[in-house]
Amino acid sequence: MKRSRRSSRRRTGRTTRSPNLSTLCKGELVAFVSELEAQKKLASQSAPDQISADAAAEPALHRVPKAPVPCLFVEEAVRSGQVIDFPGGDVVVIGAVGSGAEIVAGGSIHVYGTLRGRALAGAGGDRTARIFCRGFQAELLSIAGMYRLAENIDQSLRGRSVQARLDGMEMSLLPLD
Repeated sequence: MKRSRRSSRRRTGRTTRSPNLSTLCKGELVAFVSELEAQKKLASQSAPDQISADAAAEPALHRVPKAPVPCLFVEEAVRSGQVIDFPGGDVVVIGAVGSGAEIVAGGSIHVYGTLRGRALAGAGGDRTARIFCRGFQAELLSIAGMYRLAENIDQSLRGRSVQARLDGMEMSLLPLD
């Protein structure tokens, strides 16, 4: 005995069938699209409530962050003339950044060596980005468009571990040692 298509579709769990779009008139097509948009809206409204209820029931220590911040690890020295451009997140340099080199990050910059070149953090406008380095001798620092040149930096910070961050509309440089 041969089964009809209709019965086999019911068995797969489908409750509604997509109409053949080539045979629909304009009014039917508009109605079909608006029905799909309404279903999408209902699904998006119910999903956040369910997630927040699940997260509230879970202990704080076991919560997983929703979107991890991407990070680029550079495991060697960045030499003069090289540009490391990572607009998607943080940049960690395990080595030195030479004079004439440039690090551009959408997030924060961490240099576990001497920073002699240029560091531009928060390139996409992230005002919470910071710049950390173990040996500070930078040519230029920039966070979210606010910048400091080497001539405008306190000489007592040279060679020290430093953190740069924005305080309002001003960049502050704080020694870490």
